[in-house]
Amino acid sequence: MTSTHSNTMHILVVDDEPDLRELIEYNLTQSGHKVTCAADGIQALELASSIVPDVLVLDVMMPELNGIEVAKRLRNKTETASIPIIMLTAKAEEAHELEGLDAGADDYITKPFSMPVLVARINSLSRRTRMENTMDASITLGPIAINLHEHQVSVAGQPIQLTITEFRLLAALAQSKGKVLSRAELISRAIGPAVTVTPRTVDVHITALRKKLGDHANLISTVRAVGYRADDPSIG
Repeated sequence: MTSTHSNTMHILVVDDEPDLRELIEYNLTQSGHKVTCAADGIQALELASSIVPDVLVLDVMMPELNGIEVAKRLRNKTETASIPIIMLTAKAEEAHELEGLDAGADDYITKPFSMPVLVARINSLSRRTRMENTMDASITLGPIAINLHEHQVSVAGQPIQLTITEFRLLAALAQSKGKVLSRAELISRAIGPAVTVTPRTVDVHITALRKKLGDHANLISTVRAVGYRADDPSIG
């Protein structure tokens, strides 16, 4: 991606409402970020592939090609599969939020929202990326190898594609293997402190992560009423 080693991020903003698009662009530019805008899903796919932004701010409800479909298509292409996606929608229903997360969104903000909230979410992604770049590069969990610097994961030598939130959840669990992490701890590590999401949001990400781990999904255990734990297969 374009600027993961500095405070400035290249952000692609996709929304079919010109006024909101311009407002978001203004606030992100004022916060020191570079911004490219798209007015629809087709243009979003073209720009995401050409510039590979550090973050994609993506509206859900758009004509022709909605944000859910855009996210799915980006996740199915190697060069765009790991772009962090923050989805925007006017729909507050949990079912719609889960649909967006299932499509590969990393974070979710319901309209109307305050610009400081959006800027804070994006800056949190930037801080966490810089922090990851100062950590030891590799973590292992049985046959799962995690490269924090390259944001790459392989299972039994075969690379798999994870969203940024799935990646950070897996890394947090692997770094604390054997220890139970609450959903609140996982939210803080994967998305950022002071971010309000439902416990169900974490569960959706974990479910998606387990699917991608295939035969090794059982290395992530659910601890009822508490959270999740990564089990070290070398113990016991």
